[in-house]
Amino acid sequence: MGKILVIEDEKNIRETIVEILVLNGHDVESADNGKNGLDRAIQSKPDLVLCDVMMPELNGWETVKAFKEIPDLFCTPFVFLSALSTMPDLRKGMNLGADDYITKPFNLEELLKVVSFQMNKAKIRKKMNQLDLYRKNKSSIAEFEDKANEKVKDLQDSLERAKIVQEVILPSAVELNEFLPEYFIYYSPKESISGDFYWARKFDDLYMIAVADCTGHGVPAALISMVCYNMLNTTVEQYGYRNPANILDTVNGLVIEFMSAHHENYVGDGMDIALCVIDDQRKLIKFAGAKRPIYFVSKEFKPLRVNQHNLRVGEDLSGQKLFEVKGSNSPIGGLGAKFDIHEEIFHYEKGDTIYLSSDGFADQFGGDEDKKYKTKNLKDFILSVQNNGMKKQRKLFTDEFEIWKGTTEQTDDVTLFGVRF
Repeated sequence: MGKILVIEDEKNIRETIVEILVLNGHDVESADNGKNGLDRAIQSKPDLVLCDVMMPELNGWETVKAFKEIPDLFCTPFVFLSALSTMPDLRKGMNLGADDYITKPFNLEELLKVVSFQMNKAKIRKKMNQLDLYRKNKSSIAEFEDKANEKVKDLQDSLERAKIVQEVILPSAVELNEFLPEYFIYYSPKESISGDFYWARKFDDLYMIAVADCTGHGVPAALISMVCYNMLNTTVEQYGYRNPANILDTVNGLVIEFMSAHHENYVGDGMDIALCVIDDQRKLIKFAGAKRPIYFVSKEFKPLRVNQHNLRVGEDLSGQKLFEVKGSNSPIGGLGAKFDIHEEIFHYEKGDTIYLSSDGFADQFGGDEDKKYKTKNLKDFILSVQNNGMKKQRKLFTDEFEIWKGTTEQTDDVTLFGVRF
């Protein structure tokens, strides 16, 4: 049963109506004049109002007029109770918004019949309002989803265009084929655009290759990668540096200067990078790394200048070993600690292989226990594929990564650059 508000200034009549309605299962409130009734209605929002006409404070006509001025009460069924029963009286009440009129004295059957009719009408109105609200909400949700889908499509289109721009700056296969004897690149961004990039340049008998991993992934990292990529080019083209330690030291200064000048809240976002300069005439590899190593596969390691603390030797496989030459602990663009970069130099021979990588491959979660792939497994896998050409190796690395990842979300951007001499 719904809630009924009885507004009647005569106590005996008010209490009698309340008692009758309660006995018939209704929830009933009452007020002794129009002003108190209006206040009570604002608080409780009744489903039906039975209201006397001749009352102090606000009479019935003033009360119904006040009800119709309040949005929450505008549709509440309103029935007059009055001894005034002439046609002008009835018409005045109806014109002000009353739904029905019960003439005093009234009998029980008439009262309950009017109440039942008006309560049913109120229920129907509520259902219609709910249906209308549902339709409006459904329409609003559909409109919101359409706008959201449009925004998502715009974002995806923008990322795809950004991906094209980013790929344009990366060395093309045509460029790499001119000076690299045999190589592969496995490049797999986590999202459309990447915080990783690979880089290569040639100057006379020297050619340079690098793999960089900028802070984070996605759009912010991609923007940082563009800055770092340009600083590498600036360093070798305008400053003319050819030694990897000098190159990275200069790039570090340029990145910090650029980022600090353009962003007052710069906190040291930058990149980890493995960079090597290959002297094709003297068969030398000069390497410097900012928190990234180089992996060198050969039958023996012939250092020209290598700090033994930075050298790790892997397992033998068919007469070959994997030598890991570690980079420094300083990232490009870091603030606070002094940038400390060292340069390692060692010989290579025909058939030797080097690998530069970001940390995305080793950090990928997957496998039966959903754990990281780890660097040790990457080095073991590098040794296991040495009997294959570089194009075949790329497929093997791709398959290994995908099988390990399985249905797990890709953890980070992945770049692996292999070169065989």
